[in-house]
Amino acid sequence: MAAEAVAGGRMVPQNGTKSRSEITQAYIAKQAPTPNVFKLLGNLPGANVASADPFGMVSGNMTIRGMNSDQIGFTVEGAPLNDIGSYMAFPTEWVDSENLNEVTMQQGSANLDSPVIGASGGIVSMNLIDPSHKMGATIAGSFGSYNTHREYVRLQSGDIGNTGMRAFVAWSHLEEPHFRGAGDDHKQHIDAKLVKDWTNGSRSTVALTFDDSMKVAYLNPTLSAWQQYGRGANYTEAFSPTDTKYWKLHQSPYRVLILSAPQNIVVNDKLGFDFTPYFYWNSGTIASASLLSENAVYSGTQKYSIDLNGNGTTTDKVMMYTPFGTPYVYRPGLVSKVHYTMGRHTLVFGYWFDWSRERMVNPYSAVGENGGPANVWGYLGNVKLSDGTRLASYDNLTITRVNTLFFGDTFNALHNRLRVEAGIKESMVTRIGYNYLPGAQYRTSMNAAVATPNLGARYRIDSHNQIFADVATNFRTPTLNALYNTYSATTGKVATQANPSQKTEYSISEELGYRYQGDILNGSITFFNYNFTNRQVSTQVTINNAQITQNINAGGQTSRGVDIEMGLRPWHHFRPYMSAEYLHATIDNNYQVGSDYLPTAGKTAVRSPSVQASVGLDYDDGTYFAGFAVKYVGRQFSTFMNDQAMPGYVNADMNFGYRAPKIFHTHPEIRLNLMNVGNNKYLSGVAGVAASSRAAQGIYGSTIAAQGSPTYYVAGSFAALVTAKIDL
Repeated sequence: MAAEAVAGGRMVPQNGTKSRSEITQAYIAKQAPTPNVFKLLGNLPGANVASADPFGMVSGNMTIRGMNSDQIGFTVEGAPLNDIGSYMAFPTEWVDSENLNEVTMQQGSANLDSPVIGASGGIVSMNLIDPSHKMGATIAGSFGSYNTHREYVRLQSGDIGNTGMRAFVAWSHLEEPHFRGAGDDHKQHIDAKLVKDWTNGSRSTVALTFDDSMKVAYLNPTLSAWQQYGRGANYTEAFSPTDTKYWKLHQSPYRVLILSAPQNIVVNDKLGFDFTPYFYWNSGTIASASLLSENAVYSGTQKYSIDLNGNGTTTDKVMMYTPFGTPYVYRPGLVSKVHYTMGRHTLVFGYWFDWSRERMVNPYSAVGENGGPANVWGYLGNVKLSDGTRLASYDNLTITRVNTLFFGDTFNALHNRLRVEAGIKESMVTRIGYNYLPGAQYRTSMNAAVATPNLGARYRIDSHNQIFADVATNFRTPTLNALYNTYSATTGKVATQANPSQKTEYSISEELGYRYQGDILNGSITFFNYNFTNRQVSTQVTINNAQITQNINAGGQTSRGVDIEMGLRPWHHFRPYMSAEYLHATIDNNYQVGSDYLPTAGKTAVRSPSVQASVGLDYDDGTYFAGFAVKYVGRQFSTFMNDQAMPGYVNADMNFGYRAPKIFHTHPEIRLNLMNVGNNKYLSGVAGVAASSRAAQGIYGSTIAAQGSPTYYVAGSFAALVTAKIDL
């Protein structure tokens, strides 16, 4: 049986020294063709996915073993995908599901050669399908709930003469009206891949992904707003000249281009070289609006009196479009390595270089008569000062340089039954920031140089049984937000304080596991332990009515638990699957507020459900197929003080399909995907955390006021999607 048949493509036999889960195209092809890899990984052990809409057009969030998505590295064809400045991950911009060959999730730590600097919570790697050796095409169309529709075309060149090259290019368009509130999301997407196979076993690849999307934000409500309004807790649908929460003022355009060119060069049976040059570019806007008093308009700390509405006075209150924009991110890089086999040892030495230039600005521009912005990107028609300077409350440029050297040795003994891997990576990260706001420090910088050794071993007892263990160190430098103050557009006061001396997060992780890979049953159990210092916790804060990601230094943290995963190869066409996790994650330090401390030591870490479990079943006889997956996620705290939490929940998805006999050289297929069967109304994840949600007594006796109101993702409603596909 093919490996991808295990658990319907939810499992692949593993032989490494680290915990690792993998899904294949056999599983992906039966899911709803929505552009969000988080949803595809949601049933794997340790993965806790917060959905925010039925079909995955909204990124939502994902944690692995309690580590947020901005602490997980993501790559496609060897190119890094996390934002280099904030480490945020935007899965809806990456790869269409039809074009994914497999997705691997390494829960504990990144690999020695992984081009990531913030992945203290593991790594997710994606590869596109290889172009076919035969010329052909795939055409698909989908239609479903809320008038959602999608069109998809993929063209295969087949082998191009005797060149050894072949290629594919795929295009899709998706439109998804909102399931709650006004607005709709839409996007166009292109994936392409060119492969050249050389006669000596070398291989050259060029892969491209381009995404152009427009999304209307969903409001992430507080717990009290959710309890009062349910799914109605959202941006307003009727325009008012003073309502900054009108939905048209929260439309966010984004464009992303990712190029990667992995080159695998075989010199002989002992020596080889790998080079992966890549280029990442994006441009986009997080939309927002502010109500400003014309006689007190601020840029940084500078106060201005400006006639914003052009009526000849400066005494009005005027609503302005004030988005947080990223005009550009330019990010070229190169991962290069040489590997040499010497007896039982395979040595690898490599270098990773990454350079980025990221521009961010929060300008002021007019709101149109219909309530929408004059320009959704926010860069045109900006308010100018008398000297021609653009008025803004956030205006900076960040340059980040990464230089990483790594060396490793893989040792095989006992006829390859024993495998030992050891390595060390030295990473040097420099950030330079230029703040163009009045009153702000013009130039700031931060530097970090961190060594991260790792050691792992796997012993194959027999053809079915393995044990493995690894110890790894990880680090995460502070985000670019630490370089800059942010200011209120209405008061000029500091909204968030710069902290360029913020310490780098460092962690040590250990895993001990057992795998059974038999003729029918595959399974694994992994015990894990993490120790963090200067744990950086991602949260959402509202600045000028935009939901912006910031980070909190939460001190030390200890996380330990166990992951279980089991699946069957086909048994009477059935392939069951099960995964589960127990997690005990605790805060090690009290949290400082002013001159006192909140008593947070020993409390449960945020976004860390103690129990989650998934059960799935796949049936496929070659003509008819069907499946379901049920996921339970326990309660999750949203404050360091554990004085607020979101309840646990259950979600169920189903799929049904039919592959028709060959008709005129075509292979038709139709399938139905059902999401959130039962229409369970629940909060799916923690968006914004806080140290405390109500007043508490500090350890020195003072009364410490509430430090914020956590916010939450609202899960998508029940939805159905029918997809018809033909292969030519």
